[in-house]
Amino acid sequence: MRNGNAQEAWEKIVDIGCSNYNLLTKDQKVWFNIEPLTTDGIIDHYINTCGKHNQDTIDALEFLGFHDIVELMQQVNNLFLNGQPPADIYERNKQWDSWCDKYESLLDNVDKKFWERCEDLEKSLIEHINRTKIGVIYADRNKER
Repeated sequence: MRNGNAQEAWEKIVDIGCSNYNLLTKDQKVWFNIEPLTTDGIIDHYINTCGKHNQDTIDALEFLGFHDIVELMQQVNNLFLNGQPPADIYERNKQWDSWCDKYESLLDNVDKKFWERCEDLEKSLIEHINRTKIGVIYADRNKER
C-alpha cells in the first residue's frame, strides 16, 4: 500500500500514536485507526489494542464515508456493556469472551460484510493519505533532522 516514504511516515505515526496518541493530527488519526482495519479486520479491532480508539475509528470511517462499516461496528459495540467497548484491553476481552460464542453468527456476518467492503475502504484510505500528503510530510521532515 505504501511506498518507501509513506512507510517511513506510517512508522512515525505508529510511534507517536502508541506513545502519545493525542499528538496525532485528525488526518493522522484517520490513518492510524483505519490501517489496522484494512489489514487485520473488524473483529481484530475489538480484541487487540486498537479497540481503545473505537470512537475515533468510527469517526474516521464516517469521515471517509463508510457509514455501512460504522453500522457494523455499532452492532458489535452494542454487545458490550453500555453499548461501548471498554478502552482497557483486558476488560474488553473479558466482556468479549463472555458473549462471543453466543453471538458467533452475528460476528461472522459482520466480519463477512466488512471484508466485502475492505478493498473500497483501503482505496479510500490511500486517497486520503495522498490528498493530505501525510505520507510525504513526515518523510520529508525526518530527512531534515
